[in-house]
Order: sequence, then structure tokens, then C-alpha cells
Amino acid sequence: MFRYFAATTARARSTSRLGQRVVQSRRVLTGTTRVGQIRGMSTQQNNSLSDSNVRYTIMAVAAAAGLSLFGLAGYAMFFGPGSMYPKPVRNLLREAGMAYMRPPEKQDLPKALECYEQALAQLDALGTSDSQHARDMPHVTGLVARVATVCTEMGDLDGAIEAYNDLLERLLGTDGMRDATTQVRRLLDDSLDKNERQGILRALGCANKLAETYEARGQRSKRRSAVLPHARAASTADADMAAQWYGWCLQLVMLTYQNHFNHQQLADNKPTTQTPSFDPDTLPSYFPVDIVTSLMYNAATFYSGNAQIELAEPLLQRALDLMRHGADGDETNVCRSSILMSHLANTGVMSGNLPAAERWSIDGLALAKRFPNNADCLNSFIALTYDLGVVYEASGSLESARVQYRQAAEIATSTGDDDAAKLASEAMTRLAR
Repeated sequence: MFRYFAATTARARSTSRLGQRVVQSRRVLTGTTRVGQIRGMSTQQNNSLSDSNVRYTIMAVAAAAGLSLFGLAGYAMFFGPGSMYPKPVRNLLREAGMAYMRPPEKQDLPKALECYEQALAQLDALGTSDSQHARDMPHVTGLVARVATVCTEMGDLDGAIEAYNDLLERLLGTDGMRDATTQVRRLLDDSLDKNERQGILRALGCANKLAETYEARGQRSKRRSAVLPHARAASTADADMAAQWYGWCLQLVMLTYQNHFNHQQLADNKPTTQTPSFDPDTLPSYFPVDIVTSLMYNAATFYSGNAQIELAEPLLQRALDLMRHGADGDETNVCRSSILMSHLANTGVMSGNLPAAERWSIDGLALAKRFPNNADCLNSFIALTYDLGVVYEASGSLESARVQYRQAAEIATSTGDDDAAKLASEAMTRLAR
């Protein structure tokens, strides 16, 4: 149901937060959120390096493919056995599939969306009198998830947001959407039906995608604000909604985890704590490590993009703790950990904490070097090499900075990463003046 750090292709790109991104270390939009019981690790909030008047540009890296993470992908790909659908609906789904389940260059997304929406409308009409097709049944809500996915692929973010809100209302009801603690109490109930628990986890994935989509729409409005003044207000409103839903997801996961952890502490005759250990073995069985670290990563990149380093940094550190800093030697976990360290290096640069940025860069490079043929490790190696140059430049070690920038430029050029190569080249030009 969830996607996480899938490195199946060497240099896949995406239009969201995937692949290389350039982030200016300056304050942008802000939003409020509730971060549950995560304890902040950093109190520094200055947005330019304190020992320099230069606005440094940092390089943020994500996985080569599939780092939209928390994606409801499997849920939106499978609605249920075909026999569950009346024949007219099956015909519409078949027609939609023929338009959608094709190579990108041959897809007819408007046609697919039209057929999926017609199928959903027919099911909703049937559901008013036939509980087998009630609006919260998995084969119906799965179709809503597919509508949201197609809207996103079309660039229709308004339609995607509408579909995700519809899906959440179907899964949780209006009251359940309003307060995450309602779902916490349900998850902690050992007698909760397996299907109901699965429904909450689907809602969690949906809420994360809703936050991502608000974030993407807000970024799009921000880009348009130069020529459309009203777009700035829309961007701010969407950033606030993204913060609200990231906060909802974090509250659900962290409150559930903390209560589960303390219950286990009491069972073992140990004292309760305000913050769980973030050892992956202590997570509830229905919260795989991938789900929790995916959510933390998504929220952290949103917060850092909005200059809320005090929220981003502890989330990245907790995610890294859950992955044990790649200590198990598994290639995937090692490269995932190097990506998280690249973002921690960025938060150090953005907050002016150069020693922390240097430490995370060096530790991340040590991990990334272990698997140079892995796309995730390669991406983080380039970003970490560049960011270490930023640290050295800000510290006045200009020759060391040149070495790092040159290496980042050479590797980025050899791998076809034009954006990273350009960024590193511009840094070398700056030092040559």
C-alpha cells in the first residue's frame, strides 16, 4: 500500500519532491502544526549562516525513484474482484483501464478519469440501497483513490484534493477527520477488527497524500505569485492546510506509538517515558518502519522547505534512529540513511550550525560510498559532497570548498545530473572571483 525509497531505476525524475531539488536557505511560507510527542533537538532558527553575509544555496536530495513515499499505490491499483461490480461498472472500469494502464506516452488520462468518475457515481447510487456497495466499502474507496491518482498525474491538483478529502470522509467520517486522537483510541483497542484497522491505515496514507498535494498546489501558486498577486494568499492557505494534515498524521502515529511503548514498559516493570525509544523493535506491529520513517521524511522536507528547522530536524533524526543509521549494512537501509543525513546536513547549513552540518555530511558520505552503484547513494553522495563545500566555504576554508565543489560537479556531470552540475559550477565561479 505504501511506497518508500524505491531505487528501481538509475536516474528517474519526478515533478514533486523527487530527485534533486535546489532550496534557498531563506525564510519562506510558514504554517502551524501539531507534532505530537516528538521532542525537538535543535533550538537554532536563524536562516542564514551567522558568520557570513552570503546567502548559501543548499542541495537537497531524495531517492532516485518512488520517494513520494506514503502513496496508497497498491490501494489505488486494486479495487476488488471484478465479480463485485455490476456489469455496467465493470465495463466502465475496463474502458478506463484501457486508457490508463498503458505506457505514459499512450495514456488517455482525461478519458480514464471520465470513466472512473462515472463508475464511482454508479456505485454511489447503488450504495444508497445496497450495503454491498456502501460508500466506505474497500472496492468503492479504492476507486476514489484511483480518481485522486489520475487527477494528480493530470496536474489537476484541485481535483486530487477534492478526491482525497472525499476518501477521508468515507473512511473516517467528518468527526474522525477532525480529531486524530479518535483514531489513536481505536488503534490501541486490541479488539479492533482487522479490516477496521486496515481502514485507519489507509486513511493515514490518504491524509499524507492530501498533505503532499496541498503542499504541491501551494508551491505552484507561489511560483505564479510574481504575475498573479492573489496567488500568494492561495499559496499561504495551502501551506497551512499541508501543515494541518502533516500534523494530523504525525499526531496519529506518535500518540499511538507512545501509548503502545509505555504499555510495553509497564508490562516489563519499567518506568513510562514522555518520548519512546525510537527503536524499530518497539513499534506497534501494524506500523512498519517504512510507514513511520516515510511520514517523518515527508513532513520534515515540508517543514525545512518552510524554514521550520526546529520541526524538521528532530523528525529526520528520529527517522534515522528507526533505521539504526544504516548500521545493519543492508544496501537499501544504508542508502536511505545517507539520504536522511543529507537532509540533516542541510538543516545544519540553514540554521547556521556548521559543526552539525559538517558531521552529518561526513557521516553521510561514509555511508553513500559503500554502494556507489545504488542510485540513492549516488544522489546523496553528490548532494553531501556539495554541502560539505558549503560548510567549508562558510568556515573560510576556501581551498577545501573548491575541492568539494569540483568533485560534486565532476560526478554530477558524469551521471547526467545537469542541475547539480550547474549548482556546483556556480559555486566554483563564485570562489574564483
